Amino acid sequence: MPESRESIIVNKPKKRKRRTGGTKNLGLFAFTVLIMAVIVLTAYSYFFPKEEKFVLNFYTFAEVGTMDFIDRISASGTITPKTIVEIKAEAAAAVTEILVNEGDDVAAGDLLMQLHSPSLHDAQIKAAADLDAAEKALEQLTDDQAYELITAQDKIAKAEQDLAAKQANLQLQRKLYDFGVIARVELEKAEQEAAAAKQALLTAERDLTKLLRTHENALEQAQKNLADAQAELQSVTEKINSLTVRAPISGRVLAINTKPGTDVKEADKLISIADLTTQFIKSSVSVAQAERFTVGTPAEITVGQTSYPAVVSYIAPQAHQSQDGALVDVHLEFQDKAAEFRPYSNVTANIHLGIYRSSMYLPRGAYLTSGQQLFVYVIEGDRAVQRDVQFGLIQGNNIQVLSGLEVGEKVITSSYDQFRHLEAIEILPEGGRAL
Repeated sequence: MPESRESIIVNKPKKRKRRTGGTKNLGLFAFTVLIMAVIVLTAYSYFFPKEEKFVLNFYTFAEVGTMDFIDRISASGTITPKTIVEIKAEAAAAVTEILVNEGDDVAAGDLLMQLHSPSLHDAQIKAAADLDAAEKALEQLTDDQAYELITAQDKIAKAEQDLAAKQANLQLQRKLYDFGVIARVELEKAEQEAAAAKQALLTAERDLTKLLRTHENALEQAQKNLADAQAELQSVTEKINSLTVRAPISGRVLAINTKPGTDVKEADKLISIADLTTQFIKSSVSVAQAERFTVGTPAEITVGQTSYPAVVSYIAPQAHQSQDGALVDVHLEFQDKAAEFRPYSNVTANIHLGIYRSSMYLPRGAYLTSGQQLFVYVIEGDRAVQRDVQFGLIQGNNIQVLSGLEVGEKVITSSYDQFRHLEAIEILPEGGRAL
């Protein structure tokens, strides 16, 4: 049996199958995606951190209500007396006594101050003597003129009688001449005597007319001298009376410009008195504001914490320039109680333009500043959500809500400084206090 032989050729091992290029690329892509995901998650966690959580433990809140709001223009003003009397010295004098103080209320006729002037008393004695002399001069002139008038009238009467006699004689002489009883010379003599008598009468009448004119001028001068003397005595007497200084009106003493023991000159200011019952408010507004109201518009004057009714009484016809631009002067009158206020006090004048009835409002608080009057936090259960709002007028301690809220909603009114960057916060209901 033939012997079997092994082959000396060793069998070659089978070749491994190589991985395809697609499988390799798939692994690389998966690795890349994984790395990118890690980068994205890291960036997201950095730029978009987990939402901050804030819990408000203590706060105040208020419910949106309704009230009437008055649209008004507010401007500073000054209480100004309409009537101020400046009492001045009527003559040079010395102040001997002052009976009032600045700020005192006085009635018309009250004694305020006493002055003394020896020169005025001397002037009064002289004026009285001048008046007596003028009266006597007028009386003497009247007597003299009466005598002169009688004399002139007697002269005329005699001239008239003489003329009548001369004219009668002339008539007789003419008849005698016509009958040839007398010569021509006798007739001419009678004519000359009649003419002379007539001329004498005319002269006497002219003298009377001249005398009357002279009398009239002299009488007028004497009467003027008498009137001047009377006026001088009256003036001096009034000046002496003015040494006792009395209040010309009822009002308040604003200023005393002298003191006891000092000398004052004529026309020097002594005391100022203001009638407080006619005080008004002097204010000014911008040109645009002045166009929004008229004389008679109701207003309100705030003095301290109290308001008083007033009315616009005057609007200047032209503006004036100031550091704040063009302004228009406005006067307002108190409806009552004008005498209660201190003159020249600063007040706030609120001129009413209109009224918004049943308008939404919130009480003013720290939230307005911290929220920059742009948003509020509205309470919704155990959280508060930021909401944009629009505010309007401010009236007292309240502010008008124009939009963004509803009546009855509750709004946090304490400060937002700690969380105003958050759109919503958590709140503890038991930590809230209603206003």
